[in-house]
Amino acid sequence: MSAALTLDDATVALLNEQFTHSYHSAASYLFEAQAYEVEGDGPLLEALELVREDDRRHAKLLANIIQLYDRVPESGSFPYWYRDLNYLTVPYMADFVVECLEKDLARYDAAAASTPEDLRLVHATLREIRKEKAERLEALRPLVAEAKARERQAYADEAAAIRKVREDREAKEKAGAEAARKAKAAAKAAEKAAVAADPAAGMPDPNEPGISAKEKAKRTMMIKRAKAKAAKEAPAAAPAADPTAGMPDPNEPGISAKEKAKRTMMIKRAKLAAQKEAEAPSGTDAKPAPAADPSTGSGPDGDSLLGLPDPDEEGISNKEKAKRTMMLKRAQKRAQDASAAPAEAPLPRADDAATDAGSDPAASSGPDGDPSTSSGSDDDPLLGLPDPNEAGISNKEKAKRTMMLKRAQKKKADGS
Repeated sequence: MSAALTLDDATVALLNEQFTHSYHSAASYLFEAQAYEVEGDGPLLEALELVREDDRRHAKLLANIIQLYDRVPESGSFPYWYRDLNYLTVPYMADFVVECLEKDLARYDAAAASTPEDLRLVHATLREIRKEKAERLEALRPLVAEAKARERQAYADEAAAIRKVREDREAKEKAGAEAARKAKAAAKAAEKAAVAADPAAGMPDPNEPGISAKEKAKRTMMIKRAKAKAAKEAPAAAPAADPTAGMPDPNEPGISAKEKAKRTMMIKRAKLAAQKEAEAPSGTDAKPAPAADPSTGSGPDGDSLLGLPDPDEEGISNKEKAKRTMMLKRAQKRAQDASAAPAEAPLPRADDAATDAGSDPAASSGPDGDPSTSSGSDDDPLLGLPDPNEAGISNKEKAKRTMMLKRAQKKKADGS
């Protein structure tokens, strides 16, 4: 072979480099890397297939040129072996192919400049391969740009769909929470309305048979506290007429302590009478409650509550306050028992007291014939005595109370 058909090692190295990039091209690797394809990638894949065919043809041309000069074509390893290109989207891989083609063009320009001018066949081959690569690059660029824009839009639509699902779920959860809050508020308002209508609703019955006296007292206090709380929270009613109008002032300068206490008790008894009138049932059959006499502390019907010492009087001891409270509660119970059974016969202790005293039983009893009530005097010996007919006491306690009552009745009869 003539010397004109020889290549130096530098030129052979340049040709082998171009041969390697064509033999292991990026377009060829795209179809081996199992790219992630979606609908709409068809036109782009067809253009990439043409680039791959050109790369294979260019590899054969370069191998033939090298062999023509009695040299052996040597392909190196895949130039982009260090990059992870498997299972990526087609638009991303196509953009990678565009990047590789641009580098190929620069490499062919450098190879043509380094090849001796007398190797015309080598120059012609390099120019032709570069021209074809440039044409494929110009045709591929708009397709890649369109595919990337489509991919971005698909990602945006998918993200919007996910965001909408999340927003719908959050809106549903918020609506549910708001509905639950309103339902809870409505239930609380209904509960308050029910409590306002009947503060004792839902509470255990203090008159339930079989419960102990301690449990009964406990339930009674629960109901009283509930009613007191409801009354405190209820809107203030229109002010009623002052029942103490016209009464002497207990704070008048110069009066004695006894007179001051007397006037204070008169005012308290007048307020108690006005309170009882306000609590009396109203209707066509209801009779107006008789006015109380503030000077004596008793009404025309001989109310057993009037005339009792005030448990809230200032200056008394705790023991005296407890004693007066129990006297008031027992008198209230006797009054309730009398109103519940008005047709019952008089208690035996009234007859015994009348017989022992030798006088009219009515003289030792209140206006209603109840020996356990007071006529209005604070010196009545019957006041403060425990009721022998109180429910739940033992027979021994009942006999003891009966004897105490009989002795008090006898003492009252002897005194009168």
